[in-house]
Amino acid sequence: MRLEKTSALFDPDALLQRPDARLMVLAPHPDDESLAAGGLIQRALARGVAVSVVFITDGENNPWPQRVLERRLRIGPREHAGWAARRRSEADAALRALGAEGVAVHRLGWPDGGVTWKLLDDTATMLATLRALFERERPSVLVLPDLVDRHPDHSAIHVLAEMVFQSMPDRPKPACLGYLLHGRSRPGLPRRAVFALNAAEQARKRAAIEAHASQTALSYGRLLRSAAASEGFVAGLDFHDRVDATLPWLPPRWLRPWLALLAVDGAGGERIRLSHGRDANLFWRDGSPAAAIPRTLRPPYYIKLCCPLPSPWVFDGWGWCRFGAPHVA
Repeated sequence: MRLEKTSALFDPDALLQRPDARLMVLAPHPDDESLAAGGLIQRALARGVAVSVVFITDGENNPWPQRVLERRLRIGPREHAGWAARRRSEADAALRALGAEGVAVHRLGWPDGGVTWKLLDDTATMLATLRALFERERPSVLVLPDLVDRHPDHSAIHVLAEMVFQSMPDRPKPACLGYLLHGRSRPGLPRRAVFALNAAEQARKRAAIEAHASQTALSYGRLLRSAAASEGFVAGLDFHDRVDATLPWLPPRWLRPWLALLAVDGAGGERIRLSHGRDANLFWRDGSPAAAIPRTLRPPYYIKLCCPLPSPWVFDGWGWCRFGAPHVA
């Protein structure tokens, strides 16, 4: 199914009414499915649409709620495993609250907080895994994180999905609805999709969010704001920056020794050291040299600026940008 430029682009409910409709939700962590698409899942089931939910991680690396709720300071592998089991159970309860206990659930068990690094180091396996899921479930509507989401697991999954579609140029592609749970959307995006929930759907979505009790313990008010009267998405995948050899960032010079660039394309990932030399083929926003890519990357490729030093702050300061991407939506 290919997206046409019609009003259906802006109406997720219309997409669910198509005779071939099949919905897939990519959730980097348990609770993302309820926060981003709890209403859409309900409407799909009410319309008899096949639904699949893919939990990318088990959400095991969630130390501050775990420390508070379990009254422990040290968290080791055994504690991570116990927390993962808890979050899987909460996700099952949330799906029951949505009336979705019978949907197809796929749990990939990828490392919570480590999806970006897995994308760099295990690109081929991740591409094959997600490609197989797309081929098995054949979604006509795919709900996935937006590229600009500030949680690195979220943005990495968006990059992965785009690369999977690029590896399947002759296969029909689903209508893609991007959700943003961390950070703000870029201004000026021309296509947005808004899905309105009725009162019953809103109440069930609230119950589903509350089922993720480990997450609401410290963030009840923030998470429950997602139980609103509508769910908002960006329609399609082709509205992010497409730049030449110029990066969209200009970090302060004193910070640059602590930063790194990451790059990934269909052939794998690279860690790129910053450089001030004449061999640079990537440049900061002001035109000054940033780094030299060690190999020819196959477009579309993705570059991320990050600070790899250990930190309790999990969110991205910069995120990913895409280079040379053809139209994929």
